[in-house]
Amino acid sequence: MRVIRLDQPTHPPSQSPPSTQPDAIVGFDALRAMAALAVVALHAGVPYARHPMPGLLWPVWDTSSRIVDGVFWSIEVIIMPLFLMMAGFLLCHSSRRHSPGRLIQSRAKRLLIPLAFGVVVILPISLYIWTAGLVVEGVVPAIKLKSLKFPTPISEQIWGLSHLWFLLYVFLYVVVAAGLIRAASRTPFARITQAVSRPKVLMAILVCVAVTTLAAAPQVVWGFQHAFLPVPSKWIYSGVFFAAGYGLAMHDRELHWVTKSSPRLLAIGVVLLSTSVLLGTWSLEHSLGTSTPNHAATFLMALLTVAAASTVTLGAIGASTRYITHVPRPIRYLASASFWIYLVHHPLLGLIHCDIKWLWPVASPLVKMSVSFLAATSLSLLMYESFVRRTRFGQWLGLSDRERPKPATVKTDQETTLLIPRPVPETETRRAA
Repeated sequence: MRVIRLDQPTHPPSQSPPSTQPDAIVGFDALRAMAALAVVALHAGVPYARHPMPGLLWPVWDTSSRIVDGVFWSIEVIIMPLFLMMAGFLLCHSSRRHSPGRLIQSRAKRLLIPLAFGVVVILPISLYIWTAGLVVEGVVPAIKLKSLKFPTPISEQIWGLSHLWFLLYVFLYVVVAAGLIRAASRTPFARITQAVSRPKVLMAILVCVAVTTLAAAPQVVWGFQHAFLPVPSKWIYSGVFFAAGYGLAMHDRELHWVTKSSPRLLAIGVVLLSTSVLLGTWSLEHSLGTSTPNHAATFLMALLTVAAASTVTLGAIGASTRYITHVPRPIRYLASASFWIYLVHHPLLGLIHCDIKWLWPVASPLVKMSVSFLAATSLSLLMYESFVRRTRFGQWLGLSDRERPKPATVKTDQETTLLIPRPVPETETRRAA
C-alpha cells in the first residue's frame, strides 16, 4: 500500500546509508511489496479455508484445504499489524518535518481521495459481483440484483467499507496523533506524555490494551467486523500497532535494536504464530460464537495472537533493514503499484473465484488459490500500467510516477525527543501514513 512509501536513497547502491538518515531504509520498499502480495494471497484463500472467517461474506464457497487454512489465518494474524506499525513509524518521522495541521492535510489528500474513489467505484462493483455470486449459489433470489435488499445476517455482512476500512482508520489515527503532538507541548500534559512514552511503560500499556480488547472481542482478528464507520474494538486494537510504530520511531529511530534482534524475533514469532493459529482455529470450532465460550482459551488466544503479531512484525521490519540494502527495479515497481493492487484486487478476486468454481470444479483448493492469486495480481498490474502509472487519473489518486521530484540529502539533528521531534529541513514529500 502507498501508506508506507519511502523516499529513494540518496547514496549509491554499493554504499551503506548514513546512520542519521532513516529515510534511506530501502528495505521498506521490498517489505511493502511483499506485504501487498500477502494481502492478495489472504483474500485469494478465503473460499478455500477450512475454518471460514465468521462475519465475512464471499460470493462463493468452495472445497477447503488444511494448507490454505493455515496460510490464510497466519496472514490474517500479522498483515494489518505490519502495515499499521510501519505507518505509525513513518508518521513519527514525518512529524519532524511538518506541523500537526500539515500532517492532517497531507494524509487527507493521500488517504481520503483513494478512499472516495473506492467507495464510489470499487464498492459498487464489488456489491454486484457479490450479489451475483449469491444468486448463482442459490443463497438469495435474482430479484436482489435489482433491489439490493438482503435478509439478516447477509445485510450486516454485505454493507460496509469492505477492505477499504484501513484507509479510514489510518487517517483517524493521524488526526489523533496530530492532536496529541499539539497537546504535548503544553504542561502539565507534556509531563504525562513523557512518562507514558517511556519504552517499558508504553510497551506494557499497549500490550494490555491489545490483549484486553482482543479477549473481549475476538472477532477483531478471528472474524470480520463490517461497517461504514469504525468499529470501536477494531479501531482500538489496530490503533495499538499504529502507536507501537510511532513509539518505535521515538526510541529506536534508526531501527538498531530491531535490526540486531530480527533473527531472534522472527524465530520466536514463527513459534508464537503457529501456536496462535492452532488455538485460534480450535476456538473457532469449539468456543467462539457459542453460548458458553471458554474464557481461558479466549484469553490465551488473545495473548498469543498479540505476541505473534508483535514479534513477527518487528522481526520483519528488522530483517528488511538488516538484509535488504538494494531493491531491484521489479520490486520497486511492485511497491509503487501496491496501493493500486490494494484498491482493485478485491472485486477481481470475487469474480475470479466465481469463474474458477464454475469452470474448474475438480481442481485442488491450493491450485485454485494460487491461480486466483496470480490472476488478480496480474490484472491489477496490467490496469496500473495502462490506466494509472503515467496518467492524470493516477496523478489525481496520488499513484502516478510522472514528474516525481528527486530526493534531497537530509542532515538530521542529533537532539532526541519524546513525543515532538525537533523539525529538520524539508525533503521530498513521502507517501507515508
